[in-house]
Amino acid sequence: MANPKKRGVLSVVLFLFAISAQTSFAQSEPYTPERGSSERRAILDSVRRYRQAPNEVYTPTKFKVQNGWAFVSAEDPNEPGVDSLAFHVLIRKTGNTWKVVDAVNTTEGSDWDKEIARIRRAFPKSPAGIFQ
Repeated sequence: MANPKKRGVLSVVLFLFAISAQTSFAQSEPYTPERGSSERRAILDSVRRYRQAPNEVYTPTKFKVQNGWAFVSAEDPNEPGVDSLAFHVLIRKTGNTWKVVDAVNTTEGSDWDKEIARIRRAFPKSPAGIFQ
């Protein structure tokens, strides 16, 4: 008969492993944070800091998060419908803080694919799925 104490320890270890595996699985695909969630608010607050616009309200057209990285696209709330004023930013979580680390150049004549390739070269650990 097995030692009940060892079986209890084994049960706890297996339980912790199952939780860890579930968390890792949840991050295996890009996702969009729920409206009103603290994660979504923290990411959009980092965009507000980057744009030096603490009161701007964004309705992202693209919002993907994976493994501590986020990619957000939105219209400029001050100039809705003006494509050249839309913004697309790469955001990285370090510790508990989200920070914009790069932005797609949207000036006339810029090339979207080249800009994304440039950002991917600069930040090779950023997950490809967040850009799609």
